[in-house]
Amino acid sequence: MEATAKDVYRLREQTGAGPADCKSALAQAKTFDEAVKIIEEKGQKRADKVKGQERETREGLITSYIHHGGNLGVLIELNCSTDFVARSDEFKNLAKELTFQVAGTDPQYVSFADVPEATLTQLREQAANDPEVQKRPEHLRAQIVEGKVKKQLSAQILLEQPWVKDDKVTVGTLVDDVIRKTGENIVVRRFTRYALGG
Repeated sequence: MEATAKDVYRLREQTGAGPADCKSALAQAKTFDEAVKIIEEKGQKRADKVKGQERETREGLITSYIHHGGNLGVLIELNCSTDFVARSDEFKNLAKELTFQVAGTDPQYVSFADVPEATLTQLREQAANDPEVQKRPEHLRAQIVEGKVKKQLSAQILLEQPWVKDDKVTVGTLVDDVIRKTGENIVVRRFTRYALGG
């Protein structure tokens, strides 16, 4: 598509991508929406690459949120690789958004990796004994069981939850967006949610 300076600016505003990436995406795409998808895919690849580098994530913030009325509070530890990123507005805003998410949805785990093996075993057994699963061909059952377990647990896992401010975006995607913008891996280390009398 023929890209104007206005299109580049609009795409930058919507995606947070750099001018060169926006021009390139607009040149490849037939429509503006297609350009947005190209930017998102490229950004996700970048985020996955950064996460795979296994740099230490020992810098970051411990952020708190106390709900008005003082009956609910959240502490969250969010880590990154450098103090420079930890002090950035994007990182601080992400930490704050995550505290709101934990306060509003009460997740039990950060990611699937944090779910105890005993819990997974129990859920897998329940899913395997489901009559609907038993009707399926035997070679597909293990895959179906895993899908059912993930679906059942997703509401309890912070990174899998839909973001409270936009349910089309998961919390994991929100974190990946900040990874893409900062160029550093970001890890939600842990959180605690306190509810009065709970």
